[in-house]
Amino acid sequence: MTLLLIGLFIFLGIHFVPSFPGFRDSVVQRIGLNPYRAIYSIIVLTGLFSMIYGFVLAREEDLFPLYVTPFWLRHLAMTLLLPVFILVFAKFIRGNIAKWTKDPVILAVKIWAISHLLVNGEPYSVALFGGFLVWAIWARISLKKFDRKNTAVEEFPHALRNDIISVVLGMLLYGLFVWKLHELLIGMPILT
Repeated sequence: MTLLLIGLFIFLGIHFVPSFPGFRDSVVQRIGLNPYRAIYSIIVLTGLFSMIYGFVLAREEDLFPLYVTPFWLRHLAMTLLLPVFILVFAKFIRGNIAKWTKDPVILAVKIWAISHLLVNGEPYSVALFGGFLVWAIWARISLKKFDRKNTAVEEFPHALRNDIISVVLGMLLYGLFVWKLHELLIGMPILT
């Protein structure tokens, strides 16, 4: 589980940097934008791979769960995950969903983390999903501070059409995850 915690620290730690714009700007001024992006990307990928591999290793340790939840919560978690996929598409296919949620991915991460915490009480799961939940809460608070300084409202052309596309694509991807993708990518079947 040590590698998972190190990966989480690296991955989430570097994602805290944008919430300190003054620090980020001073680093960019010192080394330049492209070197900053390259270093940031290398750190993100290092954390991501450490986190994923650490999670795989931690699952093999068969640690005693911190808590056990009733089976019916699994259905609630699956229901909560549907908007996660829609929100991720809404981040890139900009429409009213993106405008109303300010940053759809931050909301998606919060819902994703909470839904997984509802059904996974193993220490490695609590560390992973709890870490992401803390980051998402911090990112949303930071975004609110940033929004006070930038009060202009962003308008998106074809907002309704883009929302419909986000919903359709999100539902399709959700269906694929429930059917087979979660098992293929994560190793845990959803439909058992």
